[in-house]
Amino acid sequence: MLSKKFPSRDEVLATVMLITVIGSLTLAVIDEKSRSQFLDLTKFAIGTYIELLIPRSRSNDRDRN
Repeated sequence: MLSKKFPSRDEVLATVMLITVIGSLTLAVIDEKSRSQFLDLTKFAIGTYIELLIPRSRSNDRDRN
């Protein structure tokens, strides 16, 4: 049988973020009137990606129990 390797969550997230950042920056270059909104979207996307990569501390896990 063929075994297909599915991409991991991190690989999918990185691909989506890369497409979002490239698309937003491209649209920011094309549309000068909406440039600040596209740059804000890019900053938000990068911030969200970094936030999801940072592991949660164990002290936060203990506080929840």
